[in-house]
Amino acid sequence: MTRTVAVFSLGGAPGVTSVGMALAAVWPGDAPGVLVEADPSGGAVAVWRRIPTEPGLTSLAAAMRRGGGADPDAHTQDLPGGLRVSAAPVTGDPAEGAVRLLGQHPLPLSSMAAPVAVLDLGRLTPSSPARALVARADHAVLVVSERLTELRRAREHLLSPSFPARDLRVVVCGGKGGVGEITGALGSAVWGRVPEDRRSAEFLRGERDIARPQRRPLFKAAHRLARSLSAAATEHMVYAPLPPGVNA
Repeated sequence: MTRTVAVFSLGGAPGVTSVGMALAAVWPGDAPGVLVEADPSGGAVAVWRRIPTEPGLTSLAAAMRRGGGADPDAHTQDLPGGLRVSAAPVTGDPAEGAVRLLGQHPLPLSSMAAPVAVLDLGRLTPSSPARALVARADHAVLVVSERLTELRRAREHLLSPSFPARDLRVVVCGGKGGVGEITGALGSAVWGRVPEDRRSAEFLRGERDIARPQRRPLFKAAHRLARSLSAAATEHMVYAPLPPGVNA
């Protein structure tokens, strides 16, 4: 059964797509993972990798709207290296419409031919239609920076009973040193750091070749995070009413 991981930020999306791509690329298993760009403000992978946006998020949403059992594997494209991606439109209006539609239907991602489907949700605002996708994911990864305003925002959201995430990990993007003070502020959900790694980010965008990407700091951190998530015992969430305060 395919695990689903929602990756998002609460302000500015610092490295969300790079973290999501790296996580899908290194997830344990015999087959490549899948990145589903479900950012209502629009995607980046189609521009980075010069690929069409269909098959992708909008074609998957259209298939689900028609009913009859959409096959999510049919709405992905293979990137060099094996990672598969369901790319989102670059602009916000069609992307938001597709994400809203996906949030209103049961997602058939658990039956994909992949060990994991990582949902890149970008910035999760209180009114974002992507909140419905967070609520249904097996795991959630909140990407934050060390900026004080962002940490305060994260704390307020984590304390809210309507925050939709389950099995949450908080990942600090960039910076150096331990995360003890951040853990003290945000609680035990803080997993650790994903270091700033310009070369790996350029590699993921298709701007640079790397001989052994698995040895780069970003991919090593993503591999540790993937092992932590894949080892977590979960009950797969079926389509169910959303928590109070979560709008589809």
